[in-house]
Amino acid sequence: MIAELSGHTLLVFVGIPVLVVAVVALLVFSSSIASGPRYRPGLSWWAPPVWINGPTATKPDPAHLPELPGAPGTTATAAGVARTTGGASASW
Repeated sequence: MIAELSGHTLLVFVGIPVLVVAVVALLVFSSSIASGPRYRPGLSWWAPPVWINGPTATKPDPAHLPELPGAPGTTATAAGVARTTGGASASW
């Protein structure tokens, strides 16, 4: 009777908590296991290079760009040079 009670007690008070911890750990680490290897600083890069907006991309012709108005906070002076007011220039 005592041996049967201690085996059942071990199963309930040790086995079930260990099983719950193992399931939670599996759920936590499953996303990193499924995503594959990660780049670690100091290691060589193994992924193929990707050139975004490289030489094969079409570039707009600068001659046909629309004329843009001046930036906000810019005023024209008598000499024709734009002067910025306010902001970090502290000329308010």
